[in-house]
Amino acid sequence: MSDTPMQVLTRPFAIEPVTNIMMPDGIFDNALYHLRIAAHITNMSGTALTNVTVYLESVGDPGIVPVARTFFFASIPAGAAMLVMWDANFEHAAPGKRLVSFVAKADGHTPRRSIQQIFVSQTRFDSTSNTYTCAIEEGTLTLSKPQGHLPGKGWGTSDGKQCRCPPWPGPVIPTGFTLAWAPNPAYAGTHGELPFSDPWWKVLAIIIAIIAALVAIIAAALGSGQASFSAGGEFEETDPSVHCCSPEGAASGAPEYTVAGVASAIASGAIAVACSDAADPFWRGQEATPPAAGELTLGERVVAQWVLPEAPNAGRPYTADVKWQYERFTSGGNYQHGVSETQVNIHVAGPVETDTPAVVQAFEPLWLRASFRRDNDDLFRGNELYAFALFQAPQGLYFVQPLVDDGLGFDPGANDGVYAASLNLKEAYRLLLKYGQQVYGTWRAFVFAQDVNLSKPGTPPEIAAQHIGGMFVASAIELTFDDSLPCPLKAQASIVVV
Repeated sequence: MSDTPMQVLTRPFAIEPVTNIMMPDGIFDNALYHLRIAAHITNMSGTALTNVTVYLESVGDPGIVPVARTFFFASIPAGAAMLVMWDANFEHAAPGKRLVSFVAKADGHTPRRSIQQIFVSQTRFDSTSNTYTCAIEEGTLTLSKPQGHLPGKGWGTSDGKQCRCPPWPGPVIPTGFTLAWAPNPAYAGTHGELPFSDPWWKVLAIIIAIIAALVAIIAAALGSGQASFSAGGEFEETDPSVHCCSPEGAASGAPEYTVAGVASAIASGAIAVACSDAADPFWRGQEATPPAAGELTLGERVVAQWVLPEAPNAGRPYTADVKWQYERFTSGGNYQHGVSETQVNIHVAGPVETDTPAVVQAFEPLWLRASFRRDNDDLFRGNELYAFALFQAPQGLYFVQPLVDDGLGFDPGANDGVYAASLNLKEAYRLLLKYGQQVYGTWRAFVFAQDVNLSKPGTPPEIAAQHIGGMFVASAIELTFDDSLPCPLKAQASIVVV
């Protein structure tokens, strides 16, 4: 028999389970003990496969402890990419690149193993100096003097009407910082080794920003002790303040923390825009300051500040007017280079197109289909997105469901650009009863999507670094600098259950 024609073709990525969001560029950080190892495994054959099992065989670091789970699929269409994920404990994970092995087995075939790398970082906070460090094998990035737009005093309210928000102050939109890179080891020549030989240094800065937010959110949701460092970092406030609100009336808190995580991820994405996807300030600074022959670069620093004319939001080409100064410290002297420019968010998308039934009989499944278009009007397809939907019951309870383009369930076809989510009302009803709520009435649906880093193994580092995953391209929540605007959480669809 031949090997099962299923493989994990792209790098697995990290999902934070309280908020359900993908970590920046899918990187795992051991500051958060509990993360999910998510991957798309693809049927590479031209025919459907039957009775398929998929499991995670091993991780190349004993400090990473996954929970055993086997996925079963009665049938997988030709070409379909299935989203699978495993809970894992990363408390004792070592920073660096680690191999992960997946095994798939289908009827009529022998088991087949897929091996991919994951990236692990280690972020810590020093309360005495108000500095964050992110350590990896190639060196350590230290973030100090953070600046940002802080949430307004009316966070979570709209026109005097209180929105239900978690006990969390709201997202900070970064507008500046000082980044210091200590390479390991010191290097000769113009360019040092890229982090993980893949992303720009700015991705580590985004990791620091989102972890600072997530630790606060997780502590609010689950209590203290869920992360390995304090989240007590302070930002120097820059005007204007940020306003927004969370889902109203939810009896269960978890989806509220999903919205909190989405808002923080969108806010932190401003770093990616200000520091450019094409080449970040470290790479461009290195290019402009080649050291003399025989000199070793011992350290580097970037001081950056930017102005956002409008609040950052998912999928929109918002701009950042940025100034940054790069400095290289070598064994023979110091070099400097400065830039003033305007950068534009390139992770853009068109409006979300949704399709749902207008009316559903009680205890039949709810379903939603969504399409996401790029700025050139092409559709995102298959494994190009990590997406999910929130279904809100008539009296406020929320349910998080994955949106997938795998040709199963209510999805009309694999890789056709239509992503589908569904909710089993019979199972949901048990939780509704627990909170004294009914299944009958108008349900609302909110849709969210992040792009996925699809860089293939072996891509030259300076090319791979230009492809960043984990940026929100669609969101039902918006950030604003104008507190007079109505609550910017907008349902993309509604369904009446009778």
